[in-house]
Amino acid sequence: LPPGPRPWPIVGNLYDVKPIRFRCYAEWAQQYGPIISVWFGSILNVVVSNSELAKEVLKEKDQQLADRHRSRSAAKFSRDGQDLIWADYGPHYVKVRKVCTLELFSPKRLEALRPIREDEVSAMVESIFNDCIHP
Repeated sequence: LPPGPRPWPIVGNLYDVKPIRFRCYAEWAQQYGPIISVWFGSILNVVVSNSELAKEVLKEKDQQLADRHRSRSAAKFSRDGQDLIWADYGPHYVKVRKVCTLELFSPKRLEALRPIREDEVSAMVESIFNDCIHP
């Protein structure tokens, strides 16, 4: 693992992160180097603070690093990562994304669903407005 601030049991580095996160990460980068391990609870996060390294990570290593942590609640709601939002990058994700792109998000389909979206947005705005007037 890359170096980083020593985590506390259970909470990790949650109490070490200052309100303005990017400044905190910049200070840690000066102390530990451009790649830092930061723990939020039991979840490891790797912070890359160098633009050249970030470019390499995002452009050249994107598929190896595309997955993200899935909590138990997210796993339950996503049928253990089988939906588009929580699926790990792989053949299943590629297939689901292709179906969504071709069938759900095509310009023709989006235009056909426009009235429904407009009605839903209007209902939401009206609901928020009513909540503000009558708390």
